[in-house]
Formats: sequence, C-alpha cells, structure tokens
Amino acid sequence: MVTKVARKPIRVGQVNAYIARLLAADGVLSDVSVVGEISNFKVHGSGHVYFSLKDEGSKIDCFLPAGVYKGLGFEPVEGGEVIAEGYVSVYEAGGRYSLTIRGLSASGRGDMALAYEELKKKLSEKGYFAEERKRTLPGFPRAIAIVTSATGAAVSDMQRTITLRNSAADILIFPTLVQGAGAADMIASRIRQVNAGYPDVDVMIVGRGGGSAEDLAAFNEETVADAIFESRVPVISAVGHETDFTIADFVADARAATPTAAAVMAAPDTGELMEDVDALMWQARSGLGNLLSRMELRVRANNMDALLSRLKSGHLERRTHASALMGRIGGEARAKADRGAELVGLRTAMFSAIMHKMERSEYRAGAQAEKLWALDPLAVLRRGYAIVEDEDGRAVSRASALTEGQSVRARFFDGSATAVVGEVQAEV
Repeated sequence: MVTKVARKPIRVGQVNAYIARLLAADGVLSDVSVVGEISNFKVHGSGHVYFSLKDEGSKIDCFLPAGVYKGLGFEPVEGGEVIAEGYVSVYEAGGRYSLTIRGLSASGRGDMALAYEELKKKLSEKGYFAEERKRTLPGFPRAIAIVTSATGAAVSDMQRTITLRNSAADILIFPTLVQGAGAADMIASRIRQVNAGYPDVDVMIVGRGGGSAEDLAAFNEETVADAIFESRVPVISAVGHETDFTIADFVADARAATPTAAAVMAAPDTGELMEDVDALMWQARSGLGNLLSRMELRVRANNMDALLSRLKSGHLERRTHASALMGRIGGEARAKADRGAELVGLRTAMFSAIMHKMERSEYRAGAQAEKLWALDPLAVLRRGYAIVEDEDGRAVSRASALTEGQSVRARFFDGSATAVVGEVQAEV
C-alpha cells in the first residue's frame, strides 16, 4: 500500500508568482502575435489602454501601455480587427493573466464594424435616416412609453426624471431584453406593441444604459430599425453612450446621449411652463399700460398742434377782433379739455376692465389646475393606494382578472415593485 505524503500548503501569492515565472520562461507566450476584434476599449486617465481581443468563441484581456498607444499610426476602434504583438503575463495581485502589448497594427475592419457600415449604407439609401420624415416631439404628452430593461439604473432614472418634471404624464414601462440572443427581436416587438395597443401614448423612449459595442449590438439590428421607422409614435433613441452612434440613433426621430437626457426631452417641465406663463402675463399688463399711455400723449399732442396752427394762420383783419377770437379759443380749449378728461376716463375704465378679465382668467386657470391635481393618479397613490398592472402594463381593476402564479407590477407614488400572485379571492 502506497502512502501519500501531504505537501506543505503554499500561499496564493506563491502560486501566482510561480505561474508568472512559467509564462515568462515559455518561448511562445513570451513573444506572441494575436489577431482578433477589439472589445471594451477604454483609455485610462493615466494614458494606458485596456481592452479585450475576441474571436468567435474566446477573448483575452489586453494591456496597451501609454507610450505604445501614443506611437500608433492609427486609432483603434470598437469592433476593429487588429494584430497585437506582446507577451502573456500574470497580474499577481489579482491572479489574472493578460496580453501586454508591445506593438499593434490594423488587420482589417472586423466583422462587427463591417456589418454596421453595410447596414447603415443600406438603410440610408432606403430613406430611413432622412430628416424630413422625422417628427417633432409633442409639447404636452399624455403618456410616455419606455422600452428598456426592467432592471438596472436606466429605467429608474427615467421614471424619476419624468415624475419630477411632469407628474401629469403617465409612464408606461415595456420591459425587454437589451442585449444577448433574442434582444433585437424583443425590442422590435415591444415597439410594435406600443403602436398597436396604446393609442394614448404620444412619445416613446427606446434604449438602455451604456456598454461595450457587443452590449449595444441589438440596437444595430435591422429588425429594430424597421420597427422604429414604421412607428406612428415619435421615438427617442436613448442608448447610453456619448460619442458612438447606433443604427437606432440614426432612424429615431430624436437621439439622446443618455436615458436621463431622453426623459428630459420627452417630459416638459411644468414648473418652468408656469413661470413662463406668469412672465408673459406680466409683459402683457406692462405693454398694455405703456400702449394706452402713448395713445393718450399722442392725442393730446395732436390737439395742441392743431390749436397752434389755427392761431398762426389768422389774418390781420381777424386780429382786430381779438376779444371775440380769444373767447372762441377759450371755448374750444375748454371743449378740448373736456374731451381730454373723457379720454382719461375711458383709458382708466378700459384698463380696469382688462385687469378684471385677466384676474378672472387667472382664477379659472387656478381652479382647473386644482381639478387636474385632484385627478392626478399620483395624488391618489400618495394617499397609500397602488395601481396593479399585468405583464403588458395594463391596469388590473378586478381580482377575477388575475390567476395564481401570474407576474404583476404594483405602482406606488415613488416607484414600483414586481410580485407573483399567490392566491386569488374574487368577491362575486
């Protein structure tokens, strides 16, 4: 019987250091040339560059030192195919291996980049990107549809931004996959669902948070472009990336750099609108007062000019009748003074009538605002109630419409929560 002798355990750092020595001594891995497509390309504040090289089934992390990056004769891009020369090493503190690059050259455009350019050219020729076909976003939307992932920061940020800016607009969430297999078909399906079943929706946001070129690939699919192009509802593309554009960005009626920016575009700020209305009313009052004052001064000036003209044009013979003439002038002056007083009275009465009408309009506007506030669903939700919605975002008003095991969403005034129906108790 062979007795196995237990080896003395070694520390993690010793294992990583041993692997590092093996890689450094390997004749192939110490000087290797690798071809692949660039993914997750990021330039660090230090100037170093981190990305991955991938092929059909694998990928490897890469480190491009700042000095090598500055000396390149081209600019690496997401999806571009390159040849990287360097050595494989281990980051001992983290236990991760990567390719440290000594040289980088362009090998080709890469399958992803080539497919993107070909589809972009095809859709452009079909008129998908034409500016004249794009619609203006509505000024006062009744309902805003959001097609995005049900989880993550993007949907929460959009809901919060819209609610803070405009609590009168309804928000309808249409959850979808935003990356991976089947994501493009589901996004297109949700866009068509909004158009077919929700006539009150005035504007739609389609997008997701940021990510790599691979993560955003669904928004570069032709099926998504077709759905956006065919949409009767204006579409805001809100894929979370600042510099790169997806196909969806080009087809949509408007493009926002981030989901939060899309929410700002979709929902006008009611607080700012009220401030604008107040400013316009003040300008109207001020302008009306100035106009009446100018009219009064003009009438007085015209009357005085006519009187002086008549005095200067008198003949010598008529001057001999000065007393009679002055009597008549005095009478005319008194008549003009009376008419001037009458004009001032009319001006005052007109101004008072206009002010009264404006005050009545303000009162009616305030009463309508109070009615709208009372009808606001969020005002009801703030009193402790909730709205239950099914998988398609439709409100459920009867217990008999639910089934055990069905997924539902409860909307509260400050957010929402998902739940699964355990038991249905319908009262007949």
